[in-house]
Amino acid sequence: MTDGLELVSPQHYGDGGYPHDTWTRLRQTDPVAWFEPQGYRGFWAITKHADICEVSKQPDRFLSAPRMTIVNEKFEAQAAGQPPLRTIVHMDPPEHRDYRKLASPWFTPRNLGSLEARLAESARSLVNKMMRGGGSQEGDFVTDVAAPHPLRLLAHLFGIPKEDEPFILKFTNEIFGGEDPEFKRASASGEDRVVIMGEVMKYFAELAADRRARPRDDLASVLANAEVGNAQIGDAELLSYFFVLLTAGHETTRNALSGGLLALIEHPDQLKKLQENPEMIDTATDEILRWTTPVIHFVRTATCDYELRGAKIRKGDSLALFYPSANRDEEVFEDPFEFRIDRDPNPHLAFGIGEHFCLGSKLARMEVRLLFEELVPRLEEIELLGPPDRLWSSLVGGVKHLPVRYQVRA
Repeated sequence: MTDGLELVSPQHYGDGGYPHDTWTRLRQTDPVAWFEPQGYRGFWAITKHADICEVSKQPDRFLSAPRMTIVNEKFEAQAAGQPPLRTIVHMDPPEHRDYRKLASPWFTPRNLGSLEARLAESARSLVNKMMRGGGSQEGDFVTDVAAPHPLRLLAHLFGIPKEDEPFILKFTNEIFGGEDPEFKRASASGEDRVVIMGEVMKYFAELAADRRARPRDDLASVLANAEVGNAQIGDAELLSYFFVLLTAGHETTRNALSGGLLALIEHPDQLKKLQENPEMIDTATDEILRWTTPVIHFVRTATCDYELRGAKIRKGDSLALFYPSANRDEEVFEDPFEFRIDRDPNPHLAFGIGEHFCLGSKLARMEVRLLFEELVPRLEEIELLGPPDRLWSSLVGGVKHLPVRYQVRA
C-alpha cells in the first residue's frame, strides 16, 4: 500500500501537498501502522483523531523528547553534532509547565485584547496595499499579505525593529524550508544548517543581552530576565524560547492565512456565504484552521510498552502524530472533505491537544479572523493565476506562493 515515505518526505509535500489519500486509507485499514521508509528510522503513524488525543493526554507515557519530528537519518547524524534546541516543544512535564508559564501571561485574552487594534490596523493596511491604484490587480498573497501580517505582530511583541523583520523572515524560511529548492542555501549540506542556526542564535544572544541590560515592556525582556527554580534560565533555554516563538508563531499562521484564502477561492459558494454572513467569521476561522492544519506532525517517544488499537508499541518506539489526518477523521467530522464555514462543533486538532496545546492559539485565531474580517467584505473578485507553490516540509506545510488576480474595493 505504502512504505510511508510520502508521510515524511519534504519533497513529497512540496510536489503533491498533503497525502490525504494515504491518510484516509490508513485511518480505515491500519490506523496505527509501522513504517521504515528507506533512509529513515522506523515510526508508528498515528492517523485517527481519538488515538492522537489518547497519546497526547499521557505525557508521562509518551515523551516529546528526544525526537520532535521524523527526519532522514542523514540529517539526524548531522544534527547530532549541533547544540540541541531546548524549546518548550521539546520539554516534558514538570519542566515544560515551568517554562510555559514564563510566556503564558502574554497570551491571555486580556493581554491579547490590547493587541487587537494593532492587528486590525495591520490587516487594514495590507488590504489597502492590495488595492494599489484600484481596479484589477495581480500579486502573490503569501509575500504581499500572509507573511507580513503575523511577522509584524511578533516583531512588536519582541521589540524587534522593523528593519530586522526581513532577517526574521529569511531564517524562518531557511529553517522550515531547509530542503526546499527556493530556500535552502547553495551547497545544501548539513553544514548550512549549522551556519544558519549560528546566525540566528547570535542575533538572539545579542537581543537577550540588550534586554538584560536595558529591560523594556516586551516579551523578549520578560524571557531574558525570567527565573525557573529561583535561578535565571540558561542561555540554551532562553535562545530556544526566542527561536520557537518567532519561527513557529510566524510560519504556522502564514500558512493558515494562505491556505485559508486558497480554500475560499476553491469554494466560491463559501466565500459568498461569508460575505453575506459576516457574523460567521469565528466558525469560518476554525474551519480554515481545520482545513489547513499547518503543523503536519510531531513525534512522541514511548516510555513503556503500550497497546493502541491492538498494535504492540514498545518502549523507545517513535509515534508520529499526523494532525491533518485527524482533522479529516470521518468518525469525528461530518463530510470531512467539505469546506464549510459554518461547521459547528469543530473539534479540530490544528493546535494539538493536551500538555502541548499551542501556547499562541488565541493569538493565531485572532490574526486569521481579523485578516479575513477585513479582506472578505471588500473582495469583489478573485481567481488563481497559476497553481499554488507548496513548501517542501514534512513539519509545517502550506502554500509558499499564491499568485492571484483580484479586485478589492476601498
